[in-house]
Amino acid sequence: MSKVKKRIRPTKEQAQELNRRLDAVVKAGHISNLYCDCEVCQALAEQAELMGYRTNSTIKQPDAVWDKRRREYERRHQIDAIKVASLAGRGLTTAEICKKMNHCKAYITKLAKEFNIKTHAKKRGRKSCH
Repeated sequence: MSKVKKRIRPTKEQAQELNRRLDAVVKAGHISNLYCDCEVCQALAEQAELMGYRTNSTIKQPDAVWDKRRREYERRHQIDAIKVASLAGRGLTTAEICKKMNHCKAYITKLAKEFNIKTHAKKRGRKSCH
């Protein structure tokens, strides 16, 4: 078995320094940026590595696979939105569009809201006798 490196409890000064650097990152507004390589975020990463919270302080760049998946997702939504718009233009209701496209009603209404597509409501009234 390989020996696991035991993490040493940080001193009070180290903990205060880490909190100060965390506050600086929050003040800079970089809390939602996972791949930030600015000085403030790098200093926080180095401090966390020094204290044993991280094993590697290098900032990883986003993988190309995730960008590709995001683009495919957006493209698929655009294609589906075009289909929904054409079916709504024919006067179909949301339920009928769901059956034709083999998607759930929540997905169709989400596309309709996102791309401002007006779907027809359920046809009400008496049926014609002819």
